[in-house]
Amino acid sequence: MALDAFLALPGAGIALQAIGSLAAVLLVFVIVRALGMGSDVRIADEAEARALAEEARCGFDPVDVALDRARIGALLRNAAGEVMLIRRHGARFAGRLLSSHVGARLDRGFITLSTDDPHFGSITLDLGDQAQIWAASLRRLGTRA
Repeated sequence: MALDAFLALPGAGIALQAIGSLAAVLLVFVIVRALGMGSDVRIADEAEARALAEEARCGFDPVDVALDRARIGALLRNAAGEVMLIRRHGARFAGRLLSSHVGARLDRGFITLSTDDPHFGSITLDLGDQAQIWAASLRRLGTRA
């Protein structure tokens, strides 16, 4: 009977809709948190960058690693001179080998890189003093398209 009396009140339907919407939003929030979505993903250290490179390309064993100051990306070079770019892609990281220096642009301590893969996009890494060293080493990759 109490529910019938409540539903007879003016605006009761709107109040029930608001409560239902709030409950749905809270449920989505709990699910997103449980799945770890929406978190601020960063590369913890060089060891994690090396593991990400190995995950992106089996057998890629970096000898040089440069981490972005914000830890959103990294450049890694193996003994064969191949350079891999690791960047944040949503809540995960993705890696691509750089085939040329055509997509590289240096601006003081920042280096902007793009790959042959249009879906990978470009990224600007803050490498500080290492930016010039890495930009110079990328010229060894040539201009393959």
